[in-house]
Amino acid sequence: MCSNSMDDFKWSEEYRHQCEVNTILRWRVQDRNKAMTHINLVRDQRGEAAAKKLEDDCRTQWNKGNRGNKGEWK
Repeated sequence: MCSNSMDDFKWSEEYRHQCEVNTILRWRVQDRNKAMTHINLVRDQRGEAAAKKLEDDCRTQWNKGNRGNKGEWK
């Protein structure tokens, strides 16, 4: 692996998605409505498939104990 592989990962769609999931999980801890509002906004702007992927990954991460701490992915 090249030395800048982590930097490359931080520009990836997968990393962006993980950050979005973690943000939603943090919001869920603070205010469940805020998390749901964001997912509904994604549904309206990016479509059902994108919203479903977010919901599924949020549920999976939540069930594994992830509460949205920075860099956490289980």
